[in-house]
Amino acid sequence: MERPYIICHMETSLDGKIMGKYLWLPGPEGVEDSFYAVQRKFNFQAIIMGRTTIDDNRTLYKKPEIYENAVPLPEGDFLTGAKGPFLIAVDGKGKLAWEEKRAEENGISMDIVEILTESASMGYKDFLRRKGISYLICGKDKVDLPLACRKIKNLLHVDTMILGGGGVLNWSFLQAGLADEVSQVIAPAADGSCHTQTLFMAKEGLSKDQPLRFRALSSEIMADGAVWIRWKVGEKSNYDFDRDPDFRAVQEMIHANRS
Repeated sequence: MERPYIICHMETSLDGKIMGKYLWLPGPEGVEDSFYAVQRKFNFQAIIMGRTTIDDNRTLYKKPEIYENAVPLPEGDFLTGAKGPFLIAVDGKGKLAWEEKRAEENGISMDIVEILTESASMGYKDFLRRKGISYLICGKDKVDLPLACRKIKNLLHVDTMILGGGGVLNWSFLQAGLADEVSQVIAPAADGSCHTQTLFMAKEGLSKDQPLRFRALSSEIMADGAVWIRWKVGEKSNYDFDRDPDFRAVQEMIHANRS
């Protein structure tokens, strides 16, 4: 396989959200959080996340210290020789303001690696080099996910990787045929919000809402009351909904009644 084996491991509410007030509810005292208990079961060498997820949880939308007069740098990838495990950030244009070259995840110290595009500025690449952070150039204006996965496999020597959100990145991986499993920890909670991310989200220009089927591999009730379901990712449907007159008629009726 020209890429790592990829497991999308996420916690959701009962209504499928990966963000929201429900995450602030305290769990049972003295019981480990199921998300992290399950994560340790996977023999992974890397976790990959999107920029928004990292900004929301780690870098908090701070601005990186960019030197506008940064000297020209060699083209292509920059590898520091770090051996991992890796926290990989999909950050095409280069915006994340890392403070250190390593980050902690579930008690594990991880080397940071950035996935950039050719549109990332010289100043941002200089910022990463000053921090001692590796980066891989994958795509011209938007991230080429298959290329990124090949480089992660061949340059970072990652055999198993966890995909950790957000919803847009998760769905982009699945639509591109790059995820093998979904590990879903369903919290015994919900908040009903209509403004927070779901587990999978299509985004125009990045992915389509073409349906996928999944096959349940296992399920388990966890000590904190969550349910862990492991899914095998199936084939993407090649059905052309735009050519189905019945589907189009229903959508047009819904749209007309909403107007």
